[in-house]
Amino acid sequence: MMLAGAVLLAGSSCSVLEDRVPCPCYLDIDYREVLSADFAEEPDQKIEVGLVDTSYRWTVDHPLEICPEQEEVSVGKARLRAVAIVHDHPFRSFLEDDLKICYEPGNQIDELYVHSEEVDCTDEEARCVLHPHKQFSTLTFTDEEGGDLCRRYNMVIRGTTCGFDVMDFSALDGVYLYTVQEDDGQGEVRVRIPRQKQDDLLLEFWDKDDHLRRFTCPIGLYLFAAGYDPEARDLQDYVLRIDFRAGLLYLRVADWEDEYLYSLYD
Repeated sequence: MMLAGAVLLAGSSCSVLEDRVPCPCYLDIDYREVLSADFAEEPDQKIEVGLVDTSYRWTVDHPLEICPEQEEVSVGKARLRAVAIVHDHPFRSFLEDDLKICYEPGNQIDELYVHSEEVDCTDEEARCVLHPHKQFSTLTFTDEEGGDLCRRYNMVIRGTTCGFDVMDFSALDGVYLYTVQEDDGQGEVRVRIPRQKQDDLLLEFWDKDDHLRRFTCPIGLYLFAAGYDPEARDLQDYVLRIDFRAGLLYLRVADWEDEYLYSLYD
């Protein structure tokens, strides 16, 4: 389960002659936008949903392949925080009581799609339409030699934001450190990064033999120059093509044709 200590405050149905204050609210959770979304196709993807209040928590999870279109939940009358996370493996160790997801140095952020909103359940009926947003950017690296030059180095990504606050998707301060190692076998390597606050993300190139750092590329500066939006609901992916001989880096948003040109060794 995504959120520990789940408790559901539910009551029996009320008649018109009864005091209706203790009556439950029937919340309709709508999954149809989740089912129609184009998430990355990973095995064992599931959606975990939590309803959070100061006094109780309720959770449920569904594999995406058998997720219902709608689900009715009986809850105590209150204003609740509804959180839904689509992912491909359990991450409960990253989800703290204050609803912050963060990663320790050496760990790469997961492919997380997150919905978060306050739901007014103070009446007898309420509805929540789940629409998870992409909370990671994938950086894809290649070069002029089919990826051979990139693979000669240990490429290390280093940043100052380590996750995000589920309440408002804001980036969390903390060390982000990960060695780029996802090779697709076709000349490209990839790494996922969390939401950035500022343009201080660095890409370091370390020699594989003597383990010395050869040079550092300020790719955060280049991402922001290319229009990176730290407040975007859905984070974009980027492609970085490196010309080691000319000392140039070509950057483009993954779905765009236009490239931005920067110096590799600044």
